[in-house]
Amino acid sequence: MFTERFAVIDLETTGNNKNRDNIIQLSIVFVENFKITDQYTTFLSDDTEISPFIRELTNIEPHMLKGAPKFRDVADEVVSLLDGCVFTAHNVEFDYGFLKSALEQRGIRYEPRYKIDTVELSKIFMPTLEKFQLNEIAQSIGITLSNAHRADEDARATAELLIRLQEIITSMNTETLKQLYHLSKPLKHNLSDILFLTLAESDDNLSGDLEKRGSVHMRKQQDVQEALPPVEVGELYSRYIDHTGNDYREDQLMLANRIFGAFETKNHLALEAYTGLGKTVAFLLAGISYYSMYGTKTLISTSRKILQKQIITEDLATLKEACGLDISAADLKGRDNYLNLEAFELLLSLEDENTEIIYLKMKLLVWLLDTETGDLSEIHLKGPERAYYRTMAIQAGEGGAHPYFERALDKARNSSIIITNHHFLPDCLDYVIGIDSVLVDEAHQLKNVLDDRMKSVYSYQGMKFFIGQIGMASQERLLHTYMADNNETAVYLLEDILKHLNQNIDRLFGSFTAGNMEEALLHIKGGLKYTETFLGAIRGTNNYQILYNHMHHYQGMLSLLKTGLEKGRYTIGRDDNFQKTKIFIRDDRQTVLESRVKDLSSTVLLSGTLEVNGGFGHLTYWFGDLPYGSQIISNPALFENTKLFIPEDIPDYDVDDDRFILALVDYISVYLSETDSKLMVLFSNYELLDKVAEYTEDVQLFEDYPVLRQSRTSTPEKLLAQFNQLDKCLLLGTSSFNEGINMESAGTKCLMLTKLPFPVPTDKGFKNFYKTDLPEAVFSFRQIAGRVHRQPSDKGLVLLFDRRILTRNYKNAFLKYFPEENIIHGPQETFKGLLRDL
Repeated sequence: MFTERFAVIDLETTGNNKNRDNIIQLSIVFVENFKITDQYTTFLSDDTEISPFIRELTNIEPHMLKGAPKFRDVADEVVSLLDGCVFTAHNVEFDYGFLKSALEQRGIRYEPRYKIDTVELSKIFMPTLEKFQLNEIAQSIGITLSNAHRADEDARATAELLIRLQEIITSMNTETLKQLYHLSKPLKHNLSDILFLTLAESDDNLSGDLEKRGSVHMRKQQDVQEALPPVEVGELYSRYIDHTGNDYREDQLMLANRIFGAFETKNHLALEAYTGLGKTVAFLLAGISYYSMYGTKTLISTSRKILQKQIITEDLATLKEACGLDISAADLKGRDNYLNLEAFELLLSLEDENTEIIYLKMKLLVWLLDTETGDLSEIHLKGPERAYYRTMAIQAGEGGAHPYFERALDKARNSSIIITNHHFLPDCLDYVIGIDSVLVDEAHQLKNVLDDRMKSVYSYQGMKFFIGQIGMASQERLLHTYMADNNETAVYLLEDILKHLNQNIDRLFGSFTAGNMEEALLHIKGGLKYTETFLGAIRGTNNYQILYNHMHHYQGMLSLLKTGLEKGRYTIGRDDNFQKTKIFIRDDRQTVLESRVKDLSSTVLLSGTLEVNGGFGHLTYWFGDLPYGSQIISNPALFENTKLFIPEDIPDYDVDDDRFILALVDYISVYLSETDSKLMVLFSNYELLDKVAEYTEDVQLFEDYPVLRQSRTSTPEKLLAQFNQLDKCLLLGTSSFNEGINMESAGTKCLMLTKLPFPVPTDKGFKNFYKTDLPEAVFSFRQIAGRVHRQPSDKGLVLLFDRRILTRNYKNAFLKYFPEENIIHGPQETFKGLLRDL
């Protein structure tokens, strides 16, 4: 099949409506025998009116289209070039639909023999990718794309992507290809034809790196490391500096020795070390040296999965090379985070032509040929995929082999360092024997993560979905499968119970929304009676186990709800629509965690923002009554290149005050008009964000600036990618942009913050404010300020519309590290002068 001639097409258009908008650039790249052989590109002048957004997105200006042919002038030539080719595009329905519509308007009918979508191929054959926009894929796999959203560049990048995909498919073992072929038949495009012809040309061979488990092939586990020779922190650091050429930093070595000393002397420690110090290298050096001298492994926990991965693939890899040591590290999580092969076998047996399920089956088959870990985070399961897999895992039950989790535990037992993230920290303390030292990086985020970790969320949609997976006997779901092997007279009882359970969920969430907990408890007890009757009816019958496991899990959910309500360990997220109400149940794992911490010889909590108001008292949630030392490694010059401006000529914060909203819009306008660049504005709620967005629609200035507006359904990742790609734009976002983002800008980076980032107030009183709310707000503010100053050469500006930072007694907690001359309070004219100086 891959000996065919592929025509890889990309179009740039004036909009998304194929019946109204026009093509302004067209490019076709031809691929044969895994090589690019030719390219055809032209601008088109059917429409020279290009919106500001399209101009910014594509860098195509109206003058580029003048003198270019119209589509009617090239239509016949384009059809001739495409004749006999496999029509290929990234999101093929868009390009094919637009081109077909344009041709039909010229009276030309075009129907390719095969259509291939590289988005679909990427989702299946590059299963570890998280995003499938062309520029994101290109960046992930090393394809050069210097000018995204230009047809000539995009078409060539798509052609290179196609070749990579062809190489992946043709290198796969025959049995897996057969499974993929059968699964792909219901898919919309011609993937099954590609796989069929590839099978016809393939050799029936099996790589020595693979083994077969059940009906699937998986990559074999590699050997583990040997013991490390004793080596001191200072020696490791010298090797690291010599190898990398990085500057020798006394503070970095001091931090590494301080951590090592806490481990060696069996002490607990709270450490604040300024941003940019190189904390990751420091704590890795301490952990490696400690293991080499005492044979005791260190558990390192960081805040997010991406940082967990970065520590292993980047920082630790550099240290291995620099130190010339075979340093092994295990990436460990909870059991449910590794693929359950029995659950996957159940998923494969599921007869369902739902596209999401087909993609999930296919991507898992492909992934198993490459992954050694089976860590599900590698494949970024989205909502429906996660729900389908989770359902299969429940139906598979708790028993049976779990080879990937066993692999992870084996590696952890034989590694010098174990890396996890805060969410899985309690699991790691449970699973691994021999841990006596823990280092918590990004420790300012630990409490919030543990609070979330220690509660279960129950939603109307989730419980309805769970019962819906059983279905009625007439539906192709669990009950239908069960009845194929059992007496049909039982179906009436089981279906009647299911109807009652569905009604029970409606009544239960109606009670939660009304705040009637006594009534809710009665409904839960009623649901438990229904589930027990259901389980009793099918127990011991033919092939009952899958259906039994599913309902038994639901019974467990109701039991946890019942216990949470009876013991008062719950909070309710109410909504006027009872179907959107959620209930959060706190479990008793916190007490288990506390006992684990007390058993540890040494714990080091480390962060760039850990001290608040001159102390570390807020860390008692972790240390309890254990004695612990503290140290601050500060850098007075941390924010010397970052200005903080607080306007004095605006009304007090009030979402309902038009004067306040107009003042925000006015300052945004001033910044954009003075700098002709881009700006990110962060809001504490969608109400104010939406009002500001509406006001910008009436201001002429914003017609020249694309406005990227976060909604309740949009993802910050996509908006951030667009923001970083554009030279001038306005992004209106929420607290999801507070940290973990990288703002890219050619000049000074500016971020506007409408309000200090205090969490939603609780009713726990004044003491809780200083112990919980204030530290959380300070951590967030420092992280936000850090967004505009990531490198020593960066210049940044934070514009804060909240005068409390200057007047309240907690101001020093927020303004720590800001030089006094960098804190500016003044009117709009002062702001304009500041912008000109920058």
